[in-house]
Amino acid sequence: MTSTHQRRPARIAREVVLWTGAVLGTLSIILVLLAVVFDVKPLVFRSGSMEPAIGTGALAVAREIPADRVEVDDVVSVIADDGTRITHRVVAIGEEDGEVSLTLQGDANSAPDAEAYPVTTVDRVLVDVPYTGYALSALGSPSGMFACGLLVATALFLGFGRRPDDTGAAAQVRTLVILAGLAGLMVPAARPGDTLAQFTDDATMTSGNVQAHTVSSQAQPTCTDVNGVLVLGNLARLTWPQADARYEYLWQLRRSDNDNLVASGVVGTGAAAGSTVTLDISTGLIGVNTNYDVVVRARLSNNTSWVASTATTTPVRRASVVIIGTAFRCGHT
Repeated sequence: MTSTHQRRPARIAREVVLWTGAVLGTLSIILVLLAVVFDVKPLVFRSGSMEPAIGTGALAVAREIPADRVEVDDVVSVIADDGTRITHRVVAIGEEDGEVSLTLQGDANSAPDAEAYPVTTVDRVLVDVPYTGYALSALGSPSGMFACGLLVATALFLGFGRRPDDTGAAAQVRTLVILAGLAGLMVPAARPGDTLAQFTDDATMTSGNVQAHTVSSQAQPTCTDVNGVLVLGNLARLTWPQADARYEYLWQLRRSDNDNLVASGVVGTGAAAGSTVTLDISTGLIGVNTNYDVVVRARLSNNTSWVASTATTTPVRRASVVIIGTAFRCGHT
């Protein structure tokens, strides 16, 4: 017969698993209730641009408000033109084309962001909890999801297995614990994909350790007109030095008159520091003779969420050349 002393370690292990599921489930229920009842969203801070007020790895809770309710010194999250989420402090409020225009600056940055953000609504940060964002990000990863699934499966096995020392009340508590664990599993799957706060002073994560690193903007590209044969294949060639071997460059070709995106791509991946990065803008990209802007932004090639705070803009144009050909050329008409 198994003694009480022999059963104690197994019982302790069972309770640890079950109550771990309960804690995760409770946290998940709190997050879901906050999101539904108070219309808030979580933001995981992946850089140190708001330190010391909000550190890397913090989890913030933000709520959407109209832009006319924003005040100087608020910490707000906005979406930049290239889709990057920026979460910084408001240092000035203006008006641009009838819309509120915000000038933002990270507490750890020496200067405001390069461009103001015209907005109609923003996500204002209400509260933040240090380091909690790491846990939320981990739960949202494939390995985190697997661990949650394993925990719930173990809790189901342990919870519904009958034990000689169980009472009716204990069985009911166990059932609630398991349901909470199941809710905990749903958190990373339900977490909005656009709530990861991306900052202008980004950081790389290596083996679980955070190493401060600011992604530097590349130098302003040099634009050169390159001639083809008999004006066929004429193009505008942009070149700049590779800032860091870890970087690559996201480029976008946008119409100057309406800022519509017409082409995009990535160059410079794997190039050695100091080498020349080349981007050719040719007539195969777009067929309308007009002015365009080439917007280039540096980012880490192994984690494309980490981007430079500013982008470079180079004017180019597409124009017919005599009768037999077309060309891209540097500059606007």
